[in-house]
Amino acid sequence: MSRRNRKGRRRRTETSTGVIRVARKGHGFVDTPEGEFLVLRRHLRGAMDGDTVEVARLRALEARRRTQRRRAGAAPQGQGGQGAGADGGERREMLGSVQRVTRRAHTTLVGTLRCADGLAVVRPLDERVPYDLFVDRRVPAPDGPVARAEDGDVVVVRITVYPTRLEAAQGVIEEVLGKEDDGGAAIEAVIHRYGFERGFSAAALEEAEGLASFEDPPPLPRHDLRGRLVFTIDPEDAKDFDDALSLDVADGQLRLGVHIADVSSYVAWDSALDLDARRRSTSVYLPDRVIPMLPLPLSEGLCSLAPGTDRRAFTVDMAVDGEGNVTGTRFYPSLVRSAVRLTYDEAQRMLGEEPAEGDALGRRLHALHRLAEAFERRRLQRGAIGFEGVEAKLALDGEGVPLGVRLRTKTAATSLVEECMIRANEEVAAFMLRGRAPMLYRVHEEPYASALEALVPTLREFGYAQGGAPQTSRQVQEILEASAGRPEHHLVSSLLLRAMKRARYAPAFTEHFGLASTAYTHFTSPIRRYPDLMAHRLLKCRLAGRPPSADMAAQLDWICRYSSERERDAEQASREATACKLCEYLGPRTGERFRGVVVAVGAAGVTVREETTTAEGLIERDALPAGLELDMAHQRYRDPVNGRAVRLGQPVEVVLLSVDRPRSRLVFVLR
Repeated sequence: MSRRNRKGRRRRTETSTGVIRVARKGHGFVDTPEGEFLVLRRHLRGAMDGDTVEVARLRALEARRRTQRRRAGAAPQGQGGQGAGADGGERREMLGSVQRVTRRAHTTLVGTLRCADGLAVVRPLDERVPYDLFVDRRVPAPDGPVARAEDGDVVVVRITVYPTRLEAAQGVIEEVLGKEDDGGAAIEAVIHRYGFERGFSAAALEEAEGLASFEDPPPLPRHDLRGRLVFTIDPEDAKDFDDALSLDVADGQLRLGVHIADVSSYVAWDSALDLDARRRSTSVYLPDRVIPMLPLPLSEGLCSLAPGTDRRAFTVDMAVDGEGNVTGTRFYPSLVRSAVRLTYDEAQRMLGEEPAEGDALGRRLHALHRLAEAFERRRLQRGAIGFEGVEAKLALDGEGVPLGVRLRTKTAATSLVEECMIRANEEVAAFMLRGRAPMLYRVHEEPYASALEALVPTLREFGYAQGGAPQTSRQVQEILEASAGRPEHHLVSSLLLRAMKRARYAPAFTEHFGLASTAYTHFTSPIRRYPDLMAHRLLKCRLAGRPPSADMAAQLDWICRYSSERERDAEQASREATACKLCEYLGPRTGERFRGVVVAVGAAGVTVREETTTAEGLIERDALPAGLELDMAHQRYRDPVNGRAVRLGQPVEVVLLSVDRPRSRLVFVLR
């Protein structure tokens, strides 16, 4: 791109390249080596969320916006706002314009068909794609007559013409998922949006079926542990059991056994099963279904540590004392037989009762609880952060219609399992680090100082961070402990969590800020996470005294990056699918009153999280009481005359005004 200078010569426009992330409001952000650019909607030029673009800086527009702010009497962004620079002055916002899309992230989109005046238009469900697509209503059918999509259908469209300044987007309908008010169609739309594969290759299915009688001698001796009391603790609806526990006394010391399904003894590197699992990277958990990483004969059959069945496992035995110190560790393939399968609720009830005489399981469960408490104390003492979230679990009928919502929170039973798994992961990682062996690690870098600084005004509204932004994980934990038991606790926890960097997979360990751990990996869920399966393979190589194959070692970096991306996709899809079902559940309840808390404040209005379902909805700015003005520095809308305010963390009563099920949007009004 170029333009003429004053002498008439053409001047080249300098551009930077990066991936654009488009917000629901329509503007985008491009992270480049030169910094992050804000791209206003009118400057997107056909770019969509996830596209790789060349962006040019608009210095003249930046100057005009600064002048407009000064003339409007706006406070400099550096005075307590989120735009403060490192020197306390106004941050120089970089504005950009997309010059060219160099790589498209989308070849298909999911949207709702609208038909009027002889035209058919698909409006994407993903609000980060601000372009409608003109389509033909005919739907190709290879094995039958051509069908026609109808107004209100949710459809999959293959893009044939991308939008430009001169031409609208166009596409061809490939599939009809259902009607816009169909909850199942909404979930199908989420699955298509993230490209999750529901079927397995014929070769992988053939391999899975042939494994029932598979007996490949392991390279390491397999220890028979069927004489131990081994048991699993999982959610009530779990069907794949990839971890089990045991606790007994050996050589005068407590011996904690963490037994993990030995998936690597069935899924060979570069086999058809392995290639399918590598491409999927993770199981995807949605409210009405699970998309497994491995075929069901393995994930719910041969590899699952179901009660009363002999199963291959990979065992981590830890000698521990009552203070949670691990004094010795062994790793080896094993053969186990789970004695019982406990749900979290069943384990929680057992922990609330004194075990009867002769109740071997109950006594072990109570001893494990005490041990887990010791593990947690030691983690917190070294500076680990104890985030506690609330998860909405939907109860569905046979047709997938939501019947109710149950809120899951941390309990003694869930903590027991979590602490044992964390400790096993740390022991495996430390062993591999000591041997300088190839490995996949789980790393979590410390957050950007600016992200924590931006929270200071909000935290001070609640009485925290009076000395400034937290600098260490221990200081973050101190704020969480100070807010425990107070109404704003979950909000404070959520805000701090959002300020953290995302944990990711890496072939070299740096740090784990959240756990304050000096060594960490993911080893305990190989049925549902590909990095865990790789960790098993690499640990076996280290124990056998041989390096991994050259091909395996060469792919570790790619596997880490790809697995981190697919993990983010799976988590986002789970959130979106849950939001779909929550909207379906609340749809018939428009006009009802609810209690909630303000969890976000922005130019569009305030977002309220409903307390019994965790569903979030918007109170639009125009629906707020007259006289309220946005005060982003303090995360609130406030009336400068009478002082009335609606602020972040404030409990409110609202009325559900409307539900947009296709886009999973709730609209509230203050009661």
